[in-house]
Amino acid sequence: MSFTGIFGLVILLIAAIALLGPSKLPAGIEQLWLSITNFRRQQNELPILTLEQARRSWELSENPLYDLIQILYGAVEHLVELRHRIFIILGWLMGAAVLAFVFSNQLLALIALPKGDIQLIVLAPIDMLWATFEVIFGAAAVLTLPILLYQLLRFAEPALESPTERATYRFIAFLGIPLVLIFFLLGSAFAYFIMLPFALKYLASFGLDIARASWNVRAYFSFTLGVMLWMGAAFETPLIMAMLARMGVASPRGMVKQWRYAFLLIAVMAAVITPTVDPLNMALVMGPLLALYFLGIGFARLTYRPRREQSFASQPVAEEPKQLEG
Repeated sequence: MSFTGIFGLVILLIAAIALLGPSKLPAGIEQLWLSITNFRRQQNELPILTLEQARRSWELSENPLYDLIQILYGAVEHLVELRHRIFIILGWLMGAAVLAFVFSNQLLALIALPKGDIQLIVLAPIDMLWATFEVIFGAAAVLTLPILLYQLLRFAEPALESPTERATYRFIAFLGIPLVLIFFLLGSAFAYFIMLPFALKYLASFGLDIARASWNVRAYFSFTLGVMLWMGAAFETPLIMAMLARMGVASPRGMVKQWRYAFLLIAVMAAVITPTVDPLNMALVMGPLLALYFLGIGFARLTYRPRREQSFASQPVAEEPKQLEG
């Protein structure tokens, strides 16, 4: 599935939660699960359960879905707050989509530049419309990214208790959010100016003695936009490493020791992101990702805060009661 396809599913899920409402969400899941349970029982010629009977059955069988429903019932207040912030995010997303729609022709022309002289063709009536929608909502997603991160941080803020957690929160809020957008744009720019022209030229020349390249407009824009967005996401690696170091989850020394595993993971990421399977294009993607990994180690050294774990040696030892001398 493409990046924009995943983004569309996430937006659909968020919109469903927002429209359904926090108070109805656990009850809706419960009623749906009851309907599925009774349908299966009918297939096996078993009597239908009421909601109370089903609850007792789920509780006795230690069904994880029952535990999830109880958690949702107990978290209605937090879900109300989450719903409020979801509406804010959706509002900004729609506003960004309107802005992207106004400049949609310019965006389409801009993303079409890396193809060079390759002709784009329309194979179905909705191909051009779908390509336009993908570009609009892809641009809207990038413009809404800072708002999304800010709302997530504000939602998590009341749960922070220790001074270390609040210091990490301030670090992410004031420095992390701008850097997330900057690194995302750097990754997309790398894909646009360096990676895509080289890869598309290679793909267009492959098999040229047999067939002339003419690409479907919908497939081209979906492919190009997906590569740009995935590379933008991959460029967030140093910031993720810095955040893990700031929280004490990982140390810079440990990141250096795990460079072999990082190299293997980067090779897999390059194979997924790169549009071709030849070693040259994979190296073109792996090179910046490896540089980003070692840049992340540098960021981790600057932000590392080791966890303070209370050791048994530091705990005061209770004195043994002195025996009374007779």
